Amino acid sequence: MLVGRNGRELPLLVAAGMTPLQAIESATANGPLTLGPQAPLSGQLVAGHRADVIILDADPLDDIALLADPAHVVGVWTAGRRVKG
Repeated sequence: MLVGRNGRELPLLVAAGMTPLQAIESATANGPLTLGPQAPLSGQLVAGHRADVIILDADPLDDIALLADPAHVVGVWTAGRRVKG
């Protein structure tokens, strides 16, 4: 999950050569994969995992900088509980 100001890192990853989708995956799904069995149950929307989700008002694949701008975040769920929007 992108917490606090972590969304600012994604445009930097794209500037370094990743696609927007690769940058998003590196910040969400790939992190827990690197920890193996000790990873928290996060990074995927599957039964039994933490449901950390953000909803944007536009497509971050078109403009990755949206993830760095809280004004574009219209909904947030942490551990399955809505905390914004």
